Formats: sequence, structure tokens, C-alpha cells
Amino acid sequence: MTMASKVGVIILAVGIAAVGVGGATTAAEETLRLQPLIQEALAVNPEIRADGKRWEAAKERPPQEGSLDDPMLSFEIENLPTHSFSFTQDDMTMKKFGISQTFPFFGKRDLRSEVAQREANAIGLAYQDKRNEIVRRVKEVFYELYAIERSLEIVEKNRELLKQFVKIAETKYSVGRGIQQDVLKAQVELSKLLDEQIRLEQSRQAAGARLNAILNRPPQTPPGRTEEVSKAELAMELKELQTRALENRPLLKGLQEEIERSKAANALARKRYFPDLTMSLGYGFREDSAIARRSDFFSAGFSINIPLYFRTKQDRRVAETSALINSVREQYQAARNEVVSMVKELVADVEKGGKLIDLLETGLIPQARLSLDSAVAGYQVGKVDFLTLLDNRLTLFNFEKEFYRTTGEYQISLARLEWVVGAPVGSPIEGPVQ
Repeated sequence: MTMASKVGVIILAVGIAAVGVGGATTAAEETLRLQPLIQEALAVNPEIRADGKRWEAAKERPPQEGSLDDPMLSFEIENLPTHSFSFTQDDMTMKKFGISQTFPFFGKRDLRSEVAQREANAIGLAYQDKRNEIVRRVKEVFYELYAIERSLEIVEKNRELLKQFVKIAETKYSVGRGIQQDVLKAQVELSKLLDEQIRLEQSRQAAGARLNAILNRPPQTPPGRTEEVSKAELAMELKELQTRALENRPLLKGLQEEIERSKAANALARKRYFPDLTMSLGYGFREDSAIARRSDFFSAGFSINIPLYFRTKQDRRVAETSALINSVREQYQAARNEVVSMVKELVADVEKGGKLIDLLETGLIPQARLSLDSAVAGYQVGKVDFLTLLDNRLTLFNFEKEFYRTTGEYQISLARLEWVVGAPVGSPIEGPVQ
């Protein structure tokens, strides 16, 4: 073996050994764990807190709507002579106190309360859907960061090894055992990796900024390094997932509450054809004159409103609420169709991703490693050229990067499926993804 070959083999051995210890520089970073991130988001996310306060406010409305209107207290001075303004001159002069209370027609108060309660229920379900959405968004960013970080580690290892390849090629070229094209090829590949590393770092910073926004953290907070991910398997069949989605999704339940609210509003609009009753009581105080004692007066009465303008008020209100019922029903049907379609699409994505992960993990990556080992052995005895060795190493790294990218997309599809279904759908496999 020539001196250049020996030097090349030694450098190559050092480079391959460096691959095994690559990524140690990230060990000091804070470890991002998925479940604590989810709990933190649910506690501090401003969107969730805003929707929660809106729900709290909505829950205060049903008792208000079910209560009677405030009673009216009145005071009058009746039959006071204008020429003397004396309370003792005329027998009919009096100071009168009165109180009145309006009683809505039977059933109106209950319907008003039901409308408000249904609306509060819908807002509460929207709040639950928002919580599920935030969980989904945390998982999406987490798994995106996971794929980016592992890809960065792969690129860094590849970059360090390519530096060794450049040295090997330069050494062989300097002693006349290699060609300049090998050096240039290695340098070009190294430049490509540097460009890819820059783009991945930018993507990592962007994903970290999105995570900070969800967690209500300062924008410049470092994202940290994600924990290892355990691959989850889909635990249910398509039909069961679609059924559960139609039963559990808060969005659909909220639209059902909106339908019932619209029905109650329509029933209330029909009740407005009937008049409300106002009861009143009065007591008039008369002052005695110099020659006679005057007794006080008591009065009682009632009044009703007359729905005289029903064609422009009550009729229009009934037509409005009827149209709203039909509108919400159509929204509910459209949402059902979308949920069923999304479940089917996401299940297909999960199944495709799972198959690709298995193919990479059990087929392509082991084969690429064997091919690289064979190329290293052949290069040591001069049976394999430099470019073949380079291509085999790059092929392995590309498969490894594809594995982590696919794993991230697979987990994101599962997270989106859980959001659509409104319940957990996966069962984790013990141990991290290798």
C-alpha cells in the first residue's frame, strides 16, 4: 500500500470515528419534552385563556335571561291646583306611589334562558376545540423541530466526514495518485452541505419562534433540543376513527348546540305574538283640610302590549330564526363531510408514512450501511475509487435524513388525526425511534 493510501485510510478511520461521536455539542442544551410543553401551553397560551374567559362570561347569561325585568317604582302628584299649589284645597289632590311588574307570556323566560344556555354550551365546546388545536400545534412544531435537529446532526456528521474526504483527495492528488476532479467534487459536496446546514438552522429558528408564540414566551427564547421520539402506531381502523370523530369532535358538538339554540330562538320568536302582562299597584295619600278628614286611595290594574305590527316585527323575526336554523344545519353537514374526509386523508398519510419508516429502518438504511462498509474495505485495497466511496456515504446520509423527516411528518399526521377525532388515536411503541 502506498504512503498516500495509508494516510488516506488513517484520516478516513478518524473521520468515521468522528461520526460516532457527532452531536455531543448539543447535550448541554435544555431538553424539550412534549408533555410538559403541552401542559405549559394549555396553562399560558393567550388564545386559550381568551376563549376560557369568553366561556366564563357566557355562563353568566342564562340566569340573567331567565329573570324577570326589574319592577318599576313610580311617584306622582295628582290634581294639584295650579293657582294655589295647595295639597289641602281640592279633595282629589294626592301624592301617589305606585309599583308595577311585567310578566312575560308563559314560556318566554324559559326560552330566553335556553337560548343563552345553548350559546354558552357552544362557546364552551369552541373552547375545548381551541385547547385541542393548541395541543396539535405544539405537537406539530415539536416534531418539526425534532426532524430538523436530527437532520442537522446528520448534516454535521456528513460535513465533518467530507472534510476528511477532501484531505484524502488532496493528499492523493499531491503525490500523483489521484485526480483534481476528486478534490473539486468533495469541495462542491461540502459547500452543498454548508448551504443545507444554513437553511436547516433558519428553519429551526423559525420553528422555535412559533413554539415561543404558542407558549407565550419571549421571541428570542432558545428552543432547546427535543427529546427522543417513540413511534406511535394507529390503534383504530378507519371506520372507527370516523365514527369517533363524528361523536367526539367539539366543533361538531358546538354546531349541534348552535342548531338547538336556533330552534329555541325560533320558538321564542313565535311566543312574541302573545302579549306580556304588566301588573301595577298604587297608593294615593290625601291631606286633610281644615273642615274634613280625607281618606287615602288604593288602586290596582294591569296592562298588556298589543302586537299590532306583527307583520314587520314578529313575522320577520320568525323568518329570520327559521333561516338561521337552516344555515347552521348546512354548516353542520359541511363540517361532518369535512371531518370524515380529513380522517380518511390523514389515515392514508399515517399508513404511508409508517410503511416508509419501516422501509427505511429495516431495508434502505441497513443496505446503505453495508454498501458503505463494502466501499470502505474496497477503498483500502484500491478496488474502489474515491467518488464511489463518497457517493455511498452520501447515500446513507440521505436515507438517514429522509428517515427523520418522514418520522416527523408521520407524528404530525397522527397529531392532526387526534385533533380531528377529538381523542387519542395512537399507541406508542416502547423505546425511541432509531
